[in-house]
Amino acid sequence: MAVGRIGLSYDDFCGLTPGEFGHIYKAYDEERAWQYRDNWERARLVAAHCVLPYSKKGATIHAICPLPWDAGSRPMRKAEAEHVSKEEALRRFEEMSKKAENG
Repeated sequence: MAVGRIGLSYDDFCGLTPGEFGHIYKAYDEERAWQYRDNWERARLVAAHCVLPYSKKGATIHAICPLPWDAGSRPMRKAEAEHVSKEEALRRFEEMSKKAENG
């Protein structure tokens, strides 16, 4: 992790205490989480700009594409995501499309 992902040299890693490495890893993890969230926020913005002009009541960006870190949204559990049938996914997509059209 330290050498491969974070990019520390082997000598630098060996010179760190566990606490020092813990701080470095925490900063690395926070940066990765921020990048992940930023990418999803950008994707949501693009999606909203594509859909909002066709929305009759001016749906909000958060209603069009809710993300786990939005207030009030419930992140989908892994088990739920894996067991959605093709028919159920299509039904949900059509339902969300209607909601976006109606605001």
